Amino acid sequence: MVKRQILCPTRNLLIILGFLISVNNLQGQAIWDNTSFVHRNGQEIHNGQNNAINLDGVNIGSWLMWEGLMWGGGLISEKDITNKMTSVIGPVAFNNFRDSVYKNYITRTDIQRISNECYNVVRIPFNHNLLEDDANPFVYKPEGWAILDSVLKWCEDYNVYAVLDMHAAPGGQATHFIADPDSIDLWNSPVNKNRTIQLWKAIANRYNNRGIIAAYDLLNEPNIWWWPDLVSLYDNIIDTIRTVDNHHMIMLEGNNYAQDFSIFTSLPDPNICFQFHYYTFFFSAPNIPAWTALSNTLNVPIWCGEWGEDTLGGMQNKLTNIIRNPANKISGQAFWTWKTVTVGFQNPHSLNVNNSTDWNNTMLWVTYNSPIVSPLEMQNGIDSFIVNMKLQNCVVDTGVFNMLNLCSVIGIQNIEALKSLNVYPNPFTSSINIEGKFDNEYYELLNSTGQIIWKGKKINNQDFSSLPGGLYFLRIFNGNSTQTTKLIKD
Repeated sequence: MVKRQILCPTRNLLIILGFLISVNNLQGQAIWDNTSFVHRNGQEIHNGQNNAINLDGVNIGSWLMWEGLMWGGGLISEKDITNKMTSVIGPVAFNNFRDSVYKNYITRTDIQRISNECYNVVRIPFNHNLLEDDANPFVYKPEGWAILDSVLKWCEDYNVYAVLDMHAAPGGQATHFIADPDSIDLWNSPVNKNRTIQLWKAIANRYNNRGIIAAYDLLNEPNIWWWPDLVSLYDNIIDTIRTVDNHHMIMLEGNNYAQDFSIFTSLPDPNICFQFHYYTFFFSAPNIPAWTALSNTLNVPIWCGEWGEDTLGGMQNKLTNIIRNPANKISGQAFWTWKTVTVGFQNPHSLNVNNSTDWNNTMLWVTYNSPIVSPLEMQNGIDSFIVNMKLQNCVVDTGVFNMLNLCSVIGIQNIEALKSLNVYPNPFTSSINIEGKFDNEYYELLNSTGQIIWKGKKINNQDFSSLPGGLYFLRIFNGNSTQTTKLIKD
């Protein structure tokens, strides 16, 4: 997390060490443009400059695709929430609620905070109905495009890659609430299959030159007993995307809720990454060795698109010993999830949305039909939920932030030399000061894209007040080594 003060030499050193980043790997920021794209290079993910990267970040779940569990309710789908709430407050009030969620659950400020935490990717789960109403298939909604356009612009402004994740396809790609299923699911409807293919074509056509998009994640956690049908649909979607977009990497999740990749014996496209989800509450333990073997055999990257939902200690073990273990060849991870409503039985998440009594009762009624809530109580619950979901009103789980801790030491050549070095203030408003110095000192200040915006031998009392607020890197040279420290300008 961003440290607001530096108080003593010992704490100074710890904070400086906590912000140091390898000169060759500014992992905390996306390096992108609209002419070069994130792509597969053998078993690695590379950025547009053809440097190997890990995609490390968070899911922004329950914003454009709703799950009752993340909102303080039970295992209920977006359709359940929609139908039950509409039955109490009516369609006009409910549509106002939906619009307020889209406007307030994730905002520019959230993406800025995600960037400041040194995450370089957000996975954006969306329901197909963001862009296409079931009652009006193949007609795409301008207001849905506007929402995706906005979040991609925020990602560009703060240098955070985006993975577009179709979390619920027309009809639903699985029968559980996470796919928001219909009575006739995706697999039993040729129309729904075609809607899915054409929707991806529309997305790819709109964003084919958007370099901030790291990948298209075609189907979240599909599940079908006749797996050739899944492979066939993947092939058809990919072939159709490639008629309008040859740039973007495509992520494919395995069958059985992103667990079973035995359905793939070859790559359906050269620019592919396989995505698995790592939860230990599945019926069988995730098969990390099999996925690493798949990466080795097909020479393809593997990425952990979701994980979490465990005790803090359990998650720390998974992160350290599995996800970040180089032997497993996992090209990064996206934590589930950025925000969730606080309820007593849930596992830790990054940010907790306070749960008012009226909102709690609303979600209990939506899930269990009890206690009965009046329209006024539900509207009061909605009003409190909209206020509480805003970033400034969320409660930070410091344990989760410290566990993920991407602003940590990645590479230092000369740690001993830092013992006499004190960089302050951080965040800064106008000047940067350094107490203690290296031999043959020389400094470079870089912006978040890696561009050098100032360099010189003396940095104390230089006026940086005209710089825009955001993330910067101070590169420090001496005769024997180079270090880079992260700075935030207010």
